[in-house]
Formats: sequence, structure tokens, C-alpha cells
Amino acid sequence: MRVPPEVRAMLDALLPGVQQALGENLAGVYLRGSLALGDFDPLTSDLDFLAVTERPVTDSEFRSLADLHAQLAQSSNRYARRLEGSYIPRAAVRRFPVGGRRHPTLGTDWAFGWGEHRDNWILELWTVRERGVVLWGPDPRTLIAPISADQLREAVRSELTARLRDWAAQPEGPEWLLPRFYQAFEVQTMCRALYTLAHGTLPTKPRAVAWALGILPEPWHTLVERTRAWHTEAIPDPTGLAEVLRFVRWAASDGEAAVIVPDPAAPPQSNGSGGGGSTVPASAQQRK
Repeated sequence: MRVPPEVRAMLDALLPGVQQALGENLAGVYLRGSLALGDFDPLTSDLDFLAVTERPVTDSEFRSLADLHAQLAQSSNRYARRLEGSYIPRAAVRRFPVGGRRHPTLGTDWAFGWGEHRDNWILELWTVRERGVVLWGPDPRTLIAPISADQLREAVRSELTARLRDWAAQPEGPEWLLPRFYQAFEVQTMCRALYTLAHGTLPTKPRAVAWALGILPEPWHTLVERTRAWHTEAIPDPTGLAEVLRFVRWAASDGEAAVIVPDPAAPPQSNGSGGGGSTVPASAQQRK
């Protein structure tokens, strides 16, 4: 995939800075997200990266990285404020611990600091392992253990549960979701989550949206289709937000049952009552 010159210039500034800040503690630097999956949009996409360290970042290294990112943020390059990355030790990258951990991170909406990395980071590690672009270091498959389809599904279920929990105290939704491009981001993220539950792999967002339009119940089609235009619009839209919240809550609670198609060749499964009963897909049994 070809990238804009500004992206290449930003990466050319990032890599030597990270190398200088971490020295021998740096094990590798990789692109993830849309740059790895192949759906990078110059207008809206972030520059997502993962830096793997040999051991946890020291206080001195942390300060050097903070200085680096503060300096990069002053660049006239528009992608300087769209860097999103994490610094994670080799041991945690090899087999990401259940429950997550706190690691140095920065993003478009938060300054460099220590941040929680939840179970959904298994999805990011899968992307790096299977599709990651090497900026410096060994093949990422030598650092990250294989991640199974079931692990991807469990990570998605964990993240959907966390969304329901986090938003339970915000019935009108978080304020950051008011702009249309964030609403589009959230809806498309849900489409990708449901695709992963159905297929056990991680698609690009455009592919997930196209798939969702072919399988989701009709009431959601207009909303999903609308995200194709909304992903570049910063207009606050309270009315749209209400519909997005309904979709997210539906996807998190009932979406998996809607997209899992039972295998017609599979033998019927008893409900355990001894008196027949309906067949229950294996995926639904696992959720009980």
C-alpha cells in the first residue's frame, strides 16, 4: 500500500527518536491498525504503531519518550497529532495477560502517559503478528505467539461487555461521541466486532461494513450505510447519537446471535431436558 509523503516523513522522524530514547531496550517497532490492514484513509486514519521493549520501560526512558512525543507534536506535519502507539515489553507481547496491564501510550485524544491496555489489545497484537509492517526489528511472528480465532472472539466479547458496563452510567452516551465521525467510528467498530465473532478474524472496516449490510437486521441498514459518509464529518449530531447508542447496545447484547449462522450439517444438540427441544448453536451455548 502506498502512503502519503507526510506519513513517511512522520515515521522517519518517529523511528530514530524511539531508538535513541530506548537504546538497547528496543526490540522492534511495527505499524498496526489501518496502515497494516490496508484501509488507511489519509483524511481520517491515525498512524498506529507498537514498540516492543526487551523489559518494562524505566523512569528515565519514560521521560525520554515523553520528550520525544512532545517534540514531535510541535511538528507542522499534520500526522504529528495523529500518532497512536504503545510501548509494551516482550513478555507481555508474547502472551498478553488476561485483564490487561498499564503501559506507556499516546493517542490522538490523550497525551503520552501510562494507560490501561484491556483484553481487546489481543486484536491489536493479532494485527501486528499477521499483518504488521516492520519499521525496525525482527518478524513480529517471532515475538507474538499465535492467536486463535477463539481468542479473538473472547477478546471481542470482553470488550463488548466492558462497553455496556462503562456506558451504563452514561445513558445519553459519552460526550466525545457527539461528532459524526466518532459516531461512524463506533458503528464501524461494532460491525468489525460482529464480523470477528462470526468469522474469527479481523477485517478492514470497509469490508466489515459491506458484510454488515448483507447480514444485519433491516432496521440497522440505514445507520450502517450512513457511516460511509459520516466518517469525515465533524458536525455534532445529538439525534444521530441516540441511534448509534441503540445500535451499540444491541450489538453488544444481541448482535452475536444475529450474525452466527448455524451449520446445517451439524447434528442436533439436545437441550438436556430429555424431551427434545430446539437446537441451540454452540456459540450461544458458550454464552450461557
